[in-house]
Amino acid sequence: MVVVRGKEGMAGQALVDLADSLGLVRSLPELSVPTHYSDTDGHANSVINLIFLGISCAQVLHPIEPDLRWSSDHAPLLVNLPISPENIYFSRKVLKCDSDEKNNFLSSVTMRLHALNFC
Repeated sequence: MVVVRGKEGMAGQALVDLADSLGLVRSLPELSVPTHYSDTDGHANSVINLIFLGISCAQVLHPIEPDLRWSSDHAPLLVNLPISPENIYFSRKVLKCDSDEKNNFLSSVTMRLHALNFC
């Protein structure tokens, strides 16, 4: 169980407890840097940033990228999700050689390509 203290307070703790009861994992920042950059004097650069993931792993860390915020007042939070081979599904659709379906498909694609303006 994660205990939320400080600025996140009781509302943050309630969200953490709910996520924990649902079996979600809370992602933690790699570095503790602000994610909000206020243009208003006297406003704190703090917000509640909670990322919950429905994956079974020990812990997922996420970077905060202040240099990528450009004109926004919020820095992006990036998460790399681990994907295991059993979660990758392949699907294929095959058109039988010399079938009407294949000929209609190729004609349709050819007509649409000819209609494109490449100039």
